[in-house]
Amino acid sequence: MFLRISLSILVSVIYLSGENRFEQSITPSKVYKEVTNLHEEINLIKEHFNKKAMPTYVDIKTKLLPRHAWQRTYEIFVKINILREKYNLPIIEPVNMEPTLELDPTFTYEQVLRLLQEVRILKLRFGITKKIETQAEYSNKTPSDVYNALNLLSRELDIINGKEFTPSHVFAEVIRIYEDFDAILNRLKITNPTTPPIKNQKDTPTQSYHVALELLESIRKLELSVGLQSVDFYAFRRKKINPSDVFEITQIILAELQLFKAYIGLHHTITRGAKRYHNKTPADVTQMMRWLLKKSKQINLLTYKR
Repeated sequence: MFLRISLSILVSVIYLSGENRFEQSITPSKVYKEVTNLHEEINLIKEHFNKKAMPTYVDIKTKLLPRHAWQRTYEIFVKINILREKYNLPIIEPVNMEPTLELDPTFTYEQVLRLLQEVRILKLRFGITKKIETQAEYSNKTPSDVYNALNLLSRELDIINGKEFTPSHVFAEVIRIYEDFDAILNRLKITNPTTPPIKNQKDTPTQSYHVALELLESIRKLELSVGLQSVDFYAFRRKKINPSDVFEITQIILAELQLFKAYIGLHHTITRGAKRYHNKTPADVTQMMRWLLKKSKQINLLTYKR
């Protein structure tokens, strides 16, 4: 009996040790290599459909964290679904995960492997038999490098899909943020007396983006007030804005909210997938963003008072 228990403990120790070694061995450089593989696979699909346009994108020059790169993979899943739908294939629910205080590169690595599988399934559907070449190893890559590499291939998918995100796509993400805020307010037992602001029909994606940046800064202040690690989001400021840029910033907001949700104990409150909306406009997006900003400021105000 004692021997059986001892063996059980030994096996558990070996298993856990192996698990830790696996986690420690996954660096941003290894994630970057798999993102490069993903990009090559997507390029084969682009070549198959004879899409020759080159993507336009802006590298984010700031120190980002693994949680931001992970959240960007969600965007890739959404665009893969747009491609599947374009060819009358059933869509796949994007993967979400529990809020956590420490999200290391292993989680992004896992997510990129899932994306690789989804893209290879699409290649099978499209009859693409060409294989990618083995990618070289990388070194000294950072989560910011991973994020920017995902940014590039996200724009490649826009070219393959023949369209970018619409305000309706963005609105669906804003609703996900809204529901996260409701969960936070309920957890903190904060009564929310705020009401939605008046909709301005003249609002454009630029207004949506700027309000989203204000919201992000408000969340950052909240994080800093309770001692959580945050980053400088100034690098996200830009002049020319389209709905895809607004979608991107919603994902940064969601990444930050997962950290705060984990801090207040909402570990099992997973942000659900997006619902489908139609005929939404930048005015709808901006109105919701302004309402969320009011909610965030209320949480900040009450947090400072406590």
